[in-house]
Amino acid sequence: MEFAYGAVVARHVSAEGCQLILKQDQVAKGQRFRFNLDGAGAVVGTVRWVVSDRIGFAFDQPLCRRTQDALANHCRVVHGLELFLA
Repeated sequence: MEFAYGAVVARHVSAEGCQLILKQDQVAKGQRFRFNLDGAGAVVGTVRWVVSDRIGFAFDQPLCRRTQDALANHCRVVHGLELFLA
């Protein structure tokens, strides 16, 4: 069984990446994570920067507009995603 690294909320979602707000403070630039998004499967990427409780997260593959909207809406309604080490 795999355990979530932490819970995050995505903000400023674009095709290439987003800002993640998290409670876990043990995140470093270059770390790889993934999260699962209903209808889109796993989204994998790399931490590009860390400032306090916010990280810049670059997706491995650009997200289509539908997936971008699904991610933004999910975080507005559900208030978070479970983040896993990739």
